[in-house]
Amino acid sequence: MEQSSALAVDAGRNALPGTVPNPEAARRRDVRAHRAAIIFALFLGMAILGLAEWQALKLLPDQVSVRLLGHSLNIRQLHQRFANNAALIFFLLPAALILEGAIVGWTRCSARQLLFRPTASGKTDVACFLLGQAHILDVAGRLLMLGASMLSGVWIRDWLASTFGVSINLGPLPMPLQVVAYFFVYSFFDYWTHRLDHSRLFWPLHRYHHAADEFSVVNATRQHPAAFTAIFFINMPMAVLGAPPAVILYVNVLTTALGFVIHSKIDSDFGWIGRYVIQSPTHHRLHHILDISEQPAGHFAMAPIWDHLFGTWRGDADQSLAIGVDTPYRHGFWVVPDLLRDYLDFWKGFIPRRRATP
Repeated sequence: MEQSSALAVDAGRNALPGTVPNPEAARRRDVRAHRAAIIFALFLGMAILGLAEWQALKLLPDQVSVRLLGHSLNIRQLHQRFANNAALIFFLLPAALILEGAIVGWTRCSARQLLFRPTASGKTDVACFLLGQAHILDVAGRLLMLGASMLSGVWIRDWLASTFGVSINLGPLPMPLQVVAYFFVYSFFDYWTHRLDHSRLFWPLHRYHHAADEFSVVNATRQHPAAFTAIFFINMPMAVLGAPPAVILYVNVLTTALGFVIHSKIDSDFGWIGRYVIQSPTHHRLHHILDISEQPAGHFAMAPIWDHLFGTWRGDADQSLAIGVDTPYRHGFWVVPDLLRDYLDFWKGFIPRRRATP
C-alpha cells in the first residue's frame, strides 16, 4: 500500500504543473505503441523472407522434372513463380495485416492470433498458405483432378479465332479501364462459380474453405487443391474474352487483396460501397455463417451488385456471427486427413443413391 502511494506521488511530481494524469491518453499511447510494434515486426519478417527467397533463387533451377506413376511432370518458370510469390508475401499480405492491425488493434488482429495464440483452425490456414506458396497444393491439385487444370483458355480463344473468326479484345481501352472492366467480368463469373461450389456435388471441396471457425487474413488461401471450378468458369472465360496477361495479373492482384480484406477481423460494412461495389468483411462473414436454418447462404459475389441482381443479397451482419460448418474437422498443421476426406466425399456425390423402397 505504501509502495502504491509512493508511485502515485512520483507520478504526480513528474506531471507538468497544472496538469492531471489522463488514463485515456495513456491508453491511446499504448495502442499507438502496439500498432507501431505490429508494423515493425511485419517489416522485419518481410526482410527475413526476402533474404531467404533471394538465396532460394540463387540455388534453385528454373525448371524441375518429376516422374510420378510412370508420367513426367515438368514444373517450369520456377523463378517467375517465386517472383509472383514475392509480390504476395512482401506486399499484399503485409499490407492487409498492417491495415487490419491499424484498425482493430494488436489484441484482436490476425498477426497476433496466428503468431502467438494460434487455434487449430488458424494452424490449418497457415499450413494452406505455406503449402500454396511452395506450390505443393498446385501439384496435388493437378494430380487429384487428373490434369484437368492444365486446360488453357488461351488455346480455346485461338481456336475460336482461327475456326470461326471470333475474337473479343478490349485492347484499345486504357489499362486502368481494362482492369476495372475485367474485374467486373471476373466477379460475374466468380459469382456463378461460387454458387456452383455451394451445390450438392461441389460442396465437399468448397466446404474445406468454410470449415474455418474463425476469420483471419490468411483464411482466404484456405482452399482445397482439387477445387477446379474457378479454372473452367473464371480463368478460361477471362482468357477466351481476350483479357491480356497483364490485365489478368492486375485483376488477380486486386481479387487476392480483396480476399485478404474480406476474411479479416475488420468490423465494417464499407457503407454503400460494401452494398454495391466490393464485398465487405461483415457481409462475407454472413456468407460463412454456421447456422443457415433461418436463411440459405448468400453474399456470393466479390461485387455485390450481382447478389442484388440475382436475389442472393442477405442484408447486413457483424463480426459476432458464429461461422463454420456442421461437419467435424481435425484442423491443425497436418491437413492431409481433412483434405482426403473431403476429396472422397466429392467423388461419392457422383455415385447414384439408392432410394428406400416402401
